[in-house]
Amino acid sequence: MTEILIEYDALALSQQVLERQQQHAARVADYLTTHAGIGDATGVLLAAFDPLSRAAVGAAEVAASTVSRLEQAMVDAVGRTAADLAATDATVGEQFADLATRLGGGSVPGSAPDLGGPPLPPAAESAPEGHGSVDSYAWEKAQGTVDTLSGGAADAVSLIEGLSQWGATGPVREVVDASSFLVAPQVPENPVQDLRWSAGALLGGIDWVAEQFLGYSILDRCVYEPLAGDWEGLYRASEAWAHAGSATSAVARNHAGLVAASPRGWQGLSGNAFRVAMTGLAGAALGLGTAFETAAGMVKNISTACKLACAGIGAALRFIANKLLKMAAQAATPVIGWAVGAVTAYSDIDAIISKVRLVYTIIETVASAIQGFAEAKASIMDRLALIEDLAQGAATSVVTS
Repeated sequence: MTEILIEYDALALSQQVLERQQQHAARVADYLTTHAGIGDATGVLLAAFDPLSRAAVGAAEVAASTVSRLEQAMVDAVGRTAADLAATDATVGEQFADLATRLGGGSVPGSAPDLGGPPLPPAAESAPEGHGSVDSYAWEKAQGTVDTLSGGAADAVSLIEGLSQWGATGPVREVVDASSFLVAPQVPENPVQDLRWSAGALLGGIDWVAEQFLGYSILDRCVYEPLAGDWEGLYRASEAWAHAGSATSAVARNHAGLVAASPRGWQGLSGNAFRVAMTGLAGAALGLGTAFETAAGMVKNISTACKLACAGIGAALRFIANKLLKMAAQAATPVIGWAVGAVTAYSDIDAIISKVRLVYTIIETVASAIQGFAEAKASIMDRLALIEDLAQGAATSVVTS
C-alpha cells in the first residue's frame, strides 16, 4: 500500500512558493510589455523590425500571463488539497475517538491541523551583484543559456534527473527570487546616433554635389532614411529579453526545487501528482525562458550587425566625401578645374556609385538579421502553444475535481 504522510507545513510552504511564482510570472509579462518593444520605428530598417517585435512581445506577454494563471490554479489546488486532507483527517480522527470512547479507552488527543502554516522566508538566492549593468554577464549569458538549456527538460524524468544541478533536497523554500532579474535595461552606446552626427558633419556641406551629379542625396539614401528611428530601443529590447529569460528560468528552478523538497513532508498519491505537475510547469517555464533568451540573442545579433554596418557605412561615407570635395573644388575652379573635372568626373561618379551600392549591401545585412528574428518569434509561439495546452488541462482538472 502506498504510504501516506502529510506535513501540513510542507503544503502551506509549497502554496506560498507557488504564490510567489504567480507574482513573478505576472511581473515578467508586465516587464516585457514595458521594455521589450521598440519605440520610434520610422526608419526603413526599424519599420521592418517593428511588426516582428510587436508580435513576439505580444506572444511573450500572453505566455507569461498564462504561466501566472497556471500558478494561481496550482495555488488553489494545493489549498483545496490541504483543506480536503485536513477535513478527512478530522473526520477519521473523530470516528476513531468515538470508537475509543465506546470501548472505554478514553478520548484521543489531537485536533485538526492549522492550515495557516509558517511564513515562507525570503528566497535563498537572487540575481548576482551587478546584474543588468552595461558590461554585466547578461550579454554573454544569452547564447550560453540557449546552448545549455535548449535540450533542458523535455519531460518529468529528465528534469528530475537534473535536480542535482538545481540544488540538493531540503526543506520547502523558494530557491531564487526570479523578480530580482527584472531590472531596467541599460543602453551601452548608440552607434547609429553617432553615425548620423558624423555623417551630417562630414557631408552636410557637400551633399548638394551628389544631388547635382547623381540626382539624390547621399545622406538621405545611406543614413537618414534607412537608419531613422529609436535604435536605443533596440538595444534596450535585447537586454529586456535576456532579463525576462533569466527570470523565467528562475521560476523553472523554483518548481524543480519543489519537486526535490516536497517528498519529505508530502507522500502518497496526491504528493506524487503534485510533483508531476510541478515538473510539467518547470519544463514549460524552462522552455519559455529559453525562447526569451533566443529572442535576446536574435536582437543582439541585429544590434551587432547594425554596429558593424555603421562602421562600414562610415568608411564608405568618408570615401564619398573625399570624392565630392574633389568634384566641388574642380567645379569651383574656372577653366582648368572644369577641364580636369571633365576627364575625371566619370570615374569619380562611378566610384561614388560603387560605394553607395556597398552601403546598400551593408544595410541588407542588417535587414537579414531582422528577418532572422522571426525564428525567435516562432520559438515563443511554440512555447505558448505548450503552455496553453497545460492551462487547458489544468482548467479541465479544476472543473472535474
